[in-house]
Amino acid sequence: MAGVASHRTPIRVRFCETDMNRHVSQVSYFIYFEEARTRYIETFGISWTEGPFNLVLVRQWADYLKAAHFPDELIVLTDIVSVGRSSIRMAHRVVPAADPDGTSVVCQGESVMVLVNKDQSASVPWPSELRARLAAAANPSLAVPARS
Repeated sequence: MAGVASHRTPIRVRFCETDMNRHVSQVSYFIYFEEARTRYIETFGISWTEGPFNLVLVRQWADYLKAAHFPDELIVLTDIVSVGRSSIRMAHRVVPAADPDGTSVVCQGESVMVLVNKDQSASVPWPSELRARLAAAANPSLAVPARS
């Protein structure tokens, strides 16, 4: 649904997330993506600790566009790109907190997760009501273009 605002997760770069040049380490962006998608998914009433399901990360990638440093204030803009039978694809854009419009992207990427039954360790379809709510928030136009 166009017009759904990106979920915003504030991040303050910690010293331990940087390399010896104070640049944010590549792995730290994946931790930021995890924090952002976890918080966003929780807004749909999905619990990470209760119930018969888990969301399992099956794919993730990132493009590093600009350096961020200790102690920068960042925001991870997260959007649902698509919802499949048992999967969800999310786009992430990391921007400086001073850039409220998100035009100065530091890092961008995507994550794909699959809904899995905890007991059977097998993918299962989304419950129809939940799938409908997730799909209503999806905006395919916000997919992060893959770079070659």
